[in-house]
Amino acid sequence: MKEPCHYDPRWVPAKAGNDVVKLNRRTLLGRTAAGVGALTCADFLRFFLQNGAPAASRDTVMAAEAAKASREPRFLIYWYLEGGWESYDMFSPVVTPNNVFQRMDDLSRERYRVLNFGKPGYGIYQQGDIRYGYLAEEGKQHFPQMAILSSMHTGSFHSGERLNVHMGSYNLRLQADREDDERSVMQAFAEVYGQPYVLPNVSWHYWLSDGELNEVQYTGRKGYYHALGPAHAHTIYAGAPANLKQFLTRMHQTASDPVNREIQKFLDDTHQYLRSDQNLEVVKSYNSAREIYLNLASKGLKLDEGMLSQLFTDSTLREKFEVKPADELITYRSVNGNKARTKFAPSANVQAMMTYELMRAGLSTAFFIESRDIRKFDSHFNRANLWQADRRTPKGQPDQTQMMREDLWKPLNTLVELLKSTPCPGAPGKSLFDCTTIVLTSEFGRTIHGEVDAIQAMKISDEEKQKMIDGQDISQHWKVTSAAFLGGAVQGNKQYGGVGENTLLAVPLLPDGSMDPAYDPHTGDLKPGMRKDPKSSIPNHGDVYATALYLADIDPKGRGRNDRGPLKYIKKGG
Repeated sequence: MKEPCHYDPRWVPAKAGNDVVKLNRRTLLGRTAAGVGALTCADFLRFFLQNGAPAASRDTVMAAEAAKASREPRFLIYWYLEGGWESYDMFSPVVTPNNVFQRMDDLSRERYRVLNFGKPGYGIYQQGDIRYGYLAEEGKQHFPQMAILSSMHTGSFHSGERLNVHMGSYNLRLQADREDDERSVMQAFAEVYGQPYVLPNVSWHYWLSDGELNEVQYTGRKGYYHALGPAHAHTIYAGAPANLKQFLTRMHQTASDPVNREIQKFLDDTHQYLRSDQNLEVVKSYNSAREIYLNLASKGLKLDEGMLSQLFTDSTLREKFEVKPADELITYRSVNGNKARTKFAPSANVQAMMTYELMRAGLSTAFFIESRDIRKFDSHFNRANLWQADRRTPKGQPDQTQMMREDLWKPLNTLVELLKSTPCPGAPGKSLFDCTTIVLTSEFGRTIHGEVDAIQAMKISDEEKQKMIDGQDISQHWKVTSAAFLGGAVQGNKQYGGVGENTLLAVPLLPDGSMDPAYDPHTGDLKPGMRKDPKSSIPNHGDVYATALYLADIDPKGRGRNDRGPLKYIKKGG
């Protein structure tokens, strides 16, 4: 695998990436309104920037009151570590021997851990009701507001599981065109909460950055499709700070006559739309855009290059998030010998900083933060590499501690601290953190072992068998993983499920979140004479999808095609 190349953030994307950005810009900036009800906050704000806001009137006051009387604002942040974290050392902790030191006659029973496993800073720990691995140590300050799902199974295919993270669990085919009733979890959330925001659903990822997918096979609506649902639910690819500044600069430069006609129609008869509950969303969009415009005007600012030059340049914030010039660059990486690709994204700390600024400014409500470097957590390692060339001196498994620190804990800790100290607009007495749900996840976990019985049974020479055993990947993709929920609606200091230290598999959960009593909670084995409870199951990405919506007071049923229900016990009072 080649080292990543670095490019200036002002670099113009290659054709494939640029097509994605242009598609989204067309939907936001140049779409034809289907009527007053389809107007978004972005449409109103652009109109006000070009024509000025209407004078204050009784209808304006009524619009503000109607918007205020609607549901409180909610924010959703998915924090996704692409490549596969080592869940056995994270939120699905297991204590095992470290057989890089003590070998066994039965290699299939050996468990391989990092070199320092069991030493200070590299253990399995307990805080409150939560048992966790050393990879979660730097995030334990959040446990009082965090619920951890330790019993979770997924698949083991990068692109397939990555799509499931977005879309949930159903008969999902990667190469099929996404249909109108499908939704990503962020699109489903923004469909409900996104109307009053200029940039409702912001993401930092590029579907085809994954080197195993053929660009020719994933054109149009295949794979991850950004434009599902109403316009205010569509995915907006933020890119590096310079890219988003350019996006906002263009927002007031492109007008659509049909959109302007619909806005004028609304302004001519605002009272008519105030009387109908079905028009509440467009009233909220109007009120939100007017407040943003008046706020800009009161500060003597306009949405132009002069004002935008200050966006994402706050020196205090940049210091808090430890932003370095290289963090704003885009990286390219080649996977499995394929051409180098990119996510068109800055580093996670920059994404987190941008998320906070967009939330604080009242511009966005949904964010999909993702580790920048392709397959950074894809820690493949064969058995022979567990030791030095002398085959005796241990090296151990790959250590993800530093990656976890840089791509998750340091920027997340800063973001949460800021959210807790910032008031939530429209929710008196509450902070942004109180109004936010944060989901931490990865597409799958990684193995710490390798079965060799099938190799031993082969009718080949002992030398060939040994070569295959030495070359066996013992840090490969693995279905055992976990997720965590953090935020104001989460029942904190809770952990649901666990992994058997004999089976290395997740223990099924009952509908109330308790572990199926038919299983030994420590070994994971089915107890003698017992049968699995028919009501127990092991959650997957679909359960996480549904729970994220449920925590934001959205009934997930019918939101997209996800066929899993929410884990209601994650929510306070759930």
